[in-house]
Amino acid sequence: MTVVSIEPLRRSVRILTRDVAPGLVQVSTPDRVLGFVRDDGGRFTALRGTDPRSADEVGRYPSRGLALEALRLRKRSL
Repeated sequence: MTVVSIEPLRRSVRILTRDVAPGLVQVSTPDRVLGFVRDDGGRFTALRGTDPRSADEVGRYPSRGLALEALRLRKRSL
C-alpha cells in the first residue's frame, strides 16, 4: 500500500492507493473506498465507486496525481 500526499489540501484527507490489477489502482481514505484510477496508456481515468466494473467515470487526466485529486475532491467521495 502506498500513501500519497497531495498538497495543498482543502481538507486534511489521507489518501491511500493499492494496486488491484495491472493498470488499476484502488483509491481510498482510511475508512472508505473513493474509487479507482485506471491507466489507459498514458491517460488516467478516475472512476468513482466501490467496484471498478460499475463505477462512474469522473474524468480522464494526463497524470495519475490529477486523477487522484479528482477523486479526492468529488463532493460525494468524502
